[in-house]
Amino acid sequence: MGKPKNLNEKGFEEKILQGFNSVEELIDKLGNLIKDHHKRNLLCSNTEKPSVATNYSKVLAEIDAIGWEKLSSVNHDFTELKLKMYDSLNHQHILNVKFNNNVPEFFTEYPRNVNIEWQEDTSTLSEMYSLFCQEAEHYQDFWKAMEELDAGCWVLEPENPSRRDTYRKISIAPNVSLKIEVDPNHPYVFPSITWLGSETAVSKFREKILDRIEVWDNDLPINTNLERLLEISLPLKQTLDMGTENYEVTCCICYSERLNGEVPSRTCDNPNCGQSFHIFCLYEWLRSLIQTTRKQGNKVFGECPYCEQPISCNPPAS
Repeated sequence: MGKPKNLNEKGFEEKILQGFNSVEELIDKLGNLIKDHHKRNLLCSNTEKPSVATNYSKVLAEIDAIGWEKLSSVNHDFTELKLKMYDSLNHQHILNVKFNNNVPEFFTEYPRNVNIEWQEDTSTLSEMYSLFCQEAEHYQDFWKAMEELDAGCWVLEPENPSRRDTYRKISIAPNVSLKIEVDPNHPYVFPSITWLGSETAVSKFREKILDRIEVWDNDLPINTNLERLLEISLPLKQTLDMGTENYEVTCCICYSERLNGEVPSRTCDNPNCGQSFHIFCLYEWLRSLIQTTRKQGNKVFGECPYCEQPISCNPPAS
């Protein structure tokens, strides 16, 4: 039932509390009503039985201790709930709680799993929520570094980054991209990088980084450091003119830019070709050419679909 239209929020709360001596009394009453409702449902239907039993009074008391304004959502039988918080940079984070026989499981979108150990007789949801809030502050520099990276270059993958994602695949030049893996605990140190493109196209960039690695400054954003190392301005998708070189990477097998959210990441090493392919497309293409394809382990070898020069491909990630 929605909130009565003729009552403001404060008046509505006062209306609810009428007839109760305290909030605790209201919570106990609400818990009993929920349990009675649950029992009636069980009597009405023998075919739909709950998978877990929930101590409603305890859950309601836990939520009350944390604060009802922190509750984002809860399911009909109180076995799953979401608690929200805002960190010092005003980012919202959600703690997903799932009760399994009254023992909660916790899920977050943090880049590393939160070490939450539940002791059945002593732990409280309020303590776990406090730990969740403390952990968010630990990753402030990491999230700041990733936001700077997203704003300062053309991100190819992931298409819709989450706060859990620790990598970015960014565009460097036509048919050249760079995968960057950032350490959440040390986000501004030199990251793990993987070059994507033909050997001819990426070799000059790789050599520049090797020759100028001492230029890296841990006090600067990652994209700024990359520009200093490579001595280029990183392309921004929103500022590229229609008349400039084509930075869009299209798979030469399926003729699409993205396949299941991924951009083409395998490029022919022939300098006169340099065509790009999705790993899945190239792998399936080479496997279909029975007469000209050979295998070594899971890796397949064959001819480039475009220039017919030798090319190899590892199987796509499952």
